[in-house]
Formats: sequence, structure tokens, C-alpha cells
Amino acid sequence: MTDQDKKSNFARLFPPAIEKLLDRLRVVKQKSAKGNYDWDQNLVHDTFVQVARVFAQTADAFGVKFEVLVDGVEVDYAEPKSKRRTK
Repeated sequence: MTDQDKKSNFARLFPPAIEKLLDRLRVVKQKSAKGNYDWDQNLVHDTFVQVARVFAQTADAFGVKFEVLVDGVEVDYAEPKSKRRTK
């Protein structure tokens, strides 16, 4: 596969993947409507820490560096707030 083929494939596949990601985040944001939903704030915190970690790692794979903070703490060091259930 030539470099031009690789660039063409990327240009064809990357934008739609990002559009889908942004749309899914829009759908998740709709769940923040307090009139319709109630949530465990600790679970939400921990989930977004995980999302931020994956986001930063994914960006890093493309050579884009992010310093991601959650409540002022770098995500790699953010402590979980929810208590995990053990069986």
C-alpha cells in the first residue's frame, strides 16, 4: 500500500469515526438533564476519569499531548470516588 493510499484511507475513515464519537458524547450529555435523570456522582466522576485517560492515550498515539485534569488532579493520579462492589 502506498503512502498516498494510506493517507486516502485515513482521510476517508477518520472524520466519520470522530463524528460518531462526538455524537455519542452529545447523547451522553443529554443524560445530565436533572429533570429526567438522577445519578451517582462518584460513578460519573470515575467514568469520566477513565474516559479522560483513554482520550489522552488516544491523542498521544497521534502525537497530540494533553494534560488532563479532573478536579485539579492529573487523571493518571486521580483517585476513584466510588466504592466498587465485591462479590
